[in-house]
Amino acid sequence: MRRIFVLLVVTATALVVASGAAADALTCGHGSSCGGAAPGAPPGTLPFTGLDLAGGAVIAALLLASGTVLRRAGRRRQ
Repeated sequence: MRRIFVLLVVTATALVVASGAAADALTCGHGSSCGGAAPGAPPGTLPFTGLDLAGGAVIAALLLASGTVLRRAGRRRQ
């Protein structure tokens, strides 16, 4: 169980660091934004999609917990 926890912490940390690096403003070779920004948005920003990341994290945690419970219940029966 400890290995799984360590793996989850390392993965979450890597995802946070990678998302921060990917969130840097992009510019093309000639200095303007490379497109993809919503009209009226400052250059170099990504459009807001409305995706609730906290909700997705909660659902992922619930799925992980239910999988762990089912796996342990299966081991006890054998």
